[in-house]
Amino acid sequence: MKRDQEIDRKIDNELKKRDLTEKYGASFSTVNDDLSPEIENIWLNNIEEFEKQYEKAKLTTVWEYIGKPEYRKITEINESEISPRLNELFDLLDKNNISLDTICDVEEKELYRFITDELFEQEMDDMRMPGMTSCFIYEEFHPNAKNEIERAIDYFFRMTMAKMKNIGGEGYDLLYIDEQNFCDIDGNTIDKEKVIKSINTFLDSFDSLSIVTYDVKSLDINKEEEDARVDFHICYRGVFDGTAQCVEFKGDGSFKLHPSEYGGWSIYQIDMPGLKISN
Repeated sequence: MKRDQEIDRKIDNELKKRDLTEKYGASFSTVNDDLSPEIENIWLNNIEEFEKQYEKAKLTTVWEYIGKPEYRKITEINESEISPRLNELFDLLDKNNISLDTICDVEEKELYRFITDELFEQEMDDMRMPGMTSCFIYEEFHPNAKNEIERAIDYFFRMTMAKMKNIGGEGYDLLYIDEQNFCDIDGNTIDKEKVIKSINTFLDSFDSLSIVTYDVKSLDINKEEEDARVDFHICYRGVFDGTAQCVEFKGDGSFKLHPSEYGGWSIYQIDMPGLKISN
């Protein structure tokens, strides 16, 4: 692209940004200088097309969106038919730029039931654009408690104990800690500020912490999936940078967790060698 054409394209892009901001409330940050005016113009045109379609889009169901295909309920097909029928459904979804993913292993029979009984009834915007895919995740409809519990504990070890800073506040990232409803090992509620201070003070005692071993002995979830306990054996070290010194903590411990009002599960009790939170 010639120099004059490049300047004209940049001017066009700035005018288009202003137009998109005025019409749709779009907000644009500073664009990377390496992005050519031509590519930026294509990107802006795609945004404009999306906004135009979204403004006029009506709600439809997934089943209607993919052409109202004929299908049989899971109770109407034989076990041997499930796999090929399921593949047909996935092909049909894919052709209509709809993806269905799972975080955990889900049996084919359940996936077929889910698609035909639930996903087909799910509402979505009736709009189509090249390159646009509508994404669904099975666990957003049917959360896997065990997976959510493991995720919360993994985050505690990888982020909180790694001294990840708290974004938007002082101290460390306590994302999966239920500070409001935290209890000691006797079940007594602990004040939120004391929970935060206890954890932050412990973490501040070391320059870094490293997990040597972590072995889960049991993971028990109650029947109503309203409470869970994880028993484990752990060995970890508190390290002082610039020295050969470290403190090793080793022994049995436990976490108690319950569903969070924000989704997933959160830890409301910790009994771990070295880290004691009490009134």
